Amino acid sequence: MTHASLPTTLPFSLRGQHLVGQEMFKVMERAQKLERQGKQVYHLELGNPRMAPPPDIVDATIEAIRAKHVGYAPMGGLLELREAVADRYRHRTGHEYEARHVAISPANLLISQFLDLTCNPGNRLALFTPAFPSYWAAASHIGLDVIAVPLTAENGFHLGEAQIDEAIAARPKAVIVNSANNPTGAVYTRPMLELLARRCEEERIWLLSDETYGELSFGWPFFSLASCPTPQAVVLSSFSKLFSIPGYRTGYALAHPDVINKLALSTSTLISCLPLFTQLGCLAGMSVMEPYVEKVRSHCNRVTAACAEAINRSGLLRCAAPESGFYLFVDISAVGLEDMAFCRRLLDSHQTAVTPGRSFGPAWDTAIRIATCGQEADVMEGVRRVIALSQELGGIRVAA
Repeated sequence: MTHASLPTTLPFSLRGQHLVGQEMFKVMERAQKLERQGKQVYHLELGNPRMAPPPDIVDATIEAIRAKHVGYAPMGGLLELREAVADRYRHRTGHEYEARHVAISPANLLISQFLDLTCNPGNRLALFTPAFPSYWAAASHIGLDVIAVPLTAENGFHLGEAQIDEAIAARPKAVIVNSANNPTGAVYTRPMLELLARRCEEERIWLLSDETYGELSFGWPFFSLASCPTPQAVVLSSFSKLFSIPGYRTGYALAHPDVINKLALSTSTLISCLPLFTQLGCLAGMSVMEPYVEKVRSHCNRVTAACAEAINRSGLLRCAAPESGFYLFVDISAVGLEDMAFCRRLLDSHQTAVTPGRSFGPAWDTAIRIATCGQEADVMEGVRRVIALSQELGGIRVAA
């Protein structure tokens, strides 16, 4: 027996024991194992856009590498990129954003950084569910008590005053709101978001507004909480989905300068900095963002609508019509399998990968999430296979 095959005899820290990761990456690894065996797999498990990114970004990135811009960058992000982000939000909101209000860091990491900076182990975190898996994973790692506030399919998973009251009544240290939403595609209304921000300010509760998919809204006007900044609110977004460059791992936060300084110190502590060449690529993309995002938005609207229509015609599956992004949160309760068993069966017998609903909260074990951002033909074939399995199963109930 080799040393590498022996189990460790030393205990991990509590934080190490609480690492749960994200189920969709585990699904992807199982799918890739099948692909290495020569099987074709239809990938609907990850929000991994397959549209070609803007040539300006690719060219600027390659040019930066050739120019040997491969050294360290400022811990808070490339100043020119921070200035470009601030300038964009200044023009969009009318508020005087400057580079000192912006930190550049991977969006997924910013979630953990925000919670690490604002919460102590045992504090409460309020999530409106279904909620993005990284929120749950980061909360588990830090040792937070998650207060799940469920939204309902009956009203399109929209945020309402009753859910805001429930979240605030739990007296959390922090609240995370995600509009436009992953996994439901719901875009929350301006009055509800303003109410949430006001209540958090009144009750001295930290608020993270994850707006990664906001600019991909096609069914409802998107409202950014950057339009009503408060000292305890942080707005998060990402270039991954806007520019179809998830591998760049480049996002940003807008917040009070005191928060931005702490985020920069956190980035310096955890990863030192982001690569210069990816930030220079994103900087080049800022000048072509509007026309490119419009193309992405139009593509999302068309493909997601076609998939939702097919699912809701299937007779067994149901989903609310998304208003943004490229996800469908599908109710599989009539199929007879819980989410984990359904996903395993789907991958093994129909070579199609999707994400189990419980990834978005333990109460959602009769749902799956489908990502529609792959090549259109592959997405439509994957959805056809999801429907085919549901119709084959009919009505038996099998636990995971």
